[in-house]
Amino acid sequence: MIAADLRWLSEGRVFQVGIVVPDLRAAVRRYSDWLGLGPWLGFRFDHETVRDFTYRGAPASYSIDLAMTVDAQPQVELLEIHGEPSPYHGGGLHHLATRVPDLAAVTVELAAAGCEPICSGHGFGADGDGAFAYFDTEPVLGVLLECIEAPRARREPDFVFAATDA
Repeated sequence: MIAADLRWLSEGRVFQVGIVVPDLRAAVRRYSDWLGLGPWLGFRFDHETVRDFTYRGAPASYSIDLAMTVDAQPQVELLEIHGEPSPYHGGGLHHLATRVPDLAAVTVELAAAGCEPICSGHGFGADGDGAFAYFDTEPVLGVLLECIEAPRARREPDFVFAATDA
């Protein structure tokens, strides 16, 4: 499937593992109790918090409540999805994420390799910067690949879970 030279992917590091869960608060509690993870920063991604929030090229009709660990390596991101259609189905391992310096260039390169973006968004940082896209790498990797152009500064979290209060 992938004929292009994408060795640059292996030069970065997978910094995040994304897991879809049916109940975010309960999952945070379990991951904290069982694995000692936490604290967690929580964010809502929807049309109010993410610019150009798309799914398969059209405006997304779903929203995401997510909690991400602060100190774990790799970062664990738990995602509770509200609405359909979305690229998040079932539960369990959903994506691996890597940071990229230029998401637009990466999108062109991955599309040329046959990996189309299936959802994306821009402007989630405190200054309106930051961008992400999920690419259909399931035939190759068994999961989606998320590429993140990190914002200069993260906006304040919408909610915070300490390991003890989830």
